[in-house]
Formats: sequence, structure tokens, C-alpha cells
Amino acid sequence: MVDQKFCIDIGGTKTIFALVNQRLDIIKSEILPTPKDRKDFIKFIRDNSEKYKGLSDDVFISIAGRFDKKGRIIMAPNLPAVGLNMRKIAANGFRKVYIENDGNCFGLYSLYRGKLNGVKNGIALVWGTGIGGAVVSDGKIMRGNGTASELGHIALFDRDSGDVESLIGGKAMKAKYGVDGEALHMLAEKGDLSAIKAFQDIGRVFGRYLSSLSYLFDPEVIVVGGSFANSWKFIKKSAYSQIRTGTIRHSMNIKIEKGKYNVIKGCYFLGRT
Repeated sequence: MVDQKFCIDIGGTKTIFALVNQRLDIIKSEILPTPKDRKDFIKFIRDNSEKYKGLSDDVFISIAGRFDKKGRIIMAPNLPAVGLNMRKIAANGFRKVYIENDGNCFGLYSLYRGKLNGVKNGIALVWGTGIGGAVVSDGKIMRGNGTASELGHIALFDRDSGDVESLIGGKAMKAKYGVDGEALHMLAEKGDLSAIKAFQDIGRVFGRYLSSLSYLFDPEVIVVGGSFANSWKFIKKSAYSQIRTGTIRHSMNIKIEKGKYNVIKGCYFLGRT
């Protein structure tokens, strides 16, 4: 069972349970809506993990949140999980539980198999329901005291404007435009002018955000993944216009990391760095 690992990607909208091998093939998987109720959430993780007992010695978890050294969730804006000890919840029947923030799992995938492979200093952003991120410094994921790289919660303007996730995360899109990012993308593909303009507005905010990150980290490459990466063609022009005027270098190497399972594939590398 060394070749295959049981991985869970717990997101604000959906959760993926999967068995992943060392080639990063998905051997077995289920994609299910993430419960909004706390008790349902605990039962959901335990019941669905039960199906993978005996297939993997350990369990490797990505979560849209932050946790302390004991595995207790201390921040999870889109999950009913604050205060829960994920290591205890997931440990039943498994030898060891590895847990990491989803942005860092995406960063691990990009670092080992994706578009940050061979890059010494870069940023990986996963943009979906929320915005997660990882900073690669000297070829390693930067963790600080344990909760570094919470890039979706950087405030761009002032306190009243909120953080970048509250401005252009998927959850914010539904509140602002009445549809989620996927539906907005479908409208834009059909030529809907209001949807295209919405993405242009999103791009301006995103470009200003990337400009701020460039002053902090001066990355060689910024990798963007998640559902919003599919809409990059509608976003990039207005984003780059902000980058040209808002950065010292007036340019930025942005690469799109396509694929639906990059976060859960990144779980495979937990424990390496």
C-alpha cells in the first residue's frame, strides 16, 4: 500500500475522497457536497473514510482552513469545522493522519509535478469558492509559524472593503452577481456582455492583488489554479493592465494550472516538505 494513498480534499462547496497512486492517477474517488451542519460534517468524514480502510495505511487531508499543531481547526470561513480536531475525526482505522491547508496542497502539486517544478521562488493560488495560496521560497513551501501564506485574506484597500476573498472569491460572486463562477463563465462563453464585464471587473481587482503580492515576494512565477483558472481568458486583459501600472517590473509570469484534481493530488506529497 506504499504506492497508493487515501486523500481527502475538504472544500467549502464539495469534498473529494480519493485513492491516489505515485503516478498521481486517481484509482478510486467520490465527489460529494460538503455538509453545512457541524454534526453532519463529522459523520460525513467518518462514514466516507470507512470505505477506504485497508486500502491505505494513512490518510492525507487538504482542508479549506487552518489548524493548530494538534489538528484542531482554528479558521475555516466556509466550513462548519472551527474547533473540531480533524486528526481525531479522521484517525479511526488509519495509522497516521496528515493534514494541510488546501492552498499549500495545491502548492505541493505545483512544486513537485506542476508549473512550479524547478522554480526556487514562486506563488501558487487556488481560486474557487475562496482563495487559497502557497508561497514557495528557496524551493520549499513557506509555513512561517504554521499559518503563513493565507493569501486570500489579505485586505487590498481598507478595512471596510474586506479581504480579496470577500471581493472576488466564488462565494462573493454569487452574492454580487446572483450566479456562481461556473454559471458566470458559461454566460461569458455565450457572449453575455454583462458576464464578460463582470470578469473584467474581477480581473482589475485580481491584477491589483497580484501587484501587491509581487512587492512582497517578487516571484519568478505565479501559478493560478481552481475553477476560476478556466475563466482566465476573460480575466487576463484587465488583470495585466493593473500589473503593468502597479508593479516595479511592469510584468509578471502568470501560468494557468489546469485540472480538476490538483489539490487532492498535492495531498500525496504531504510529509515531504
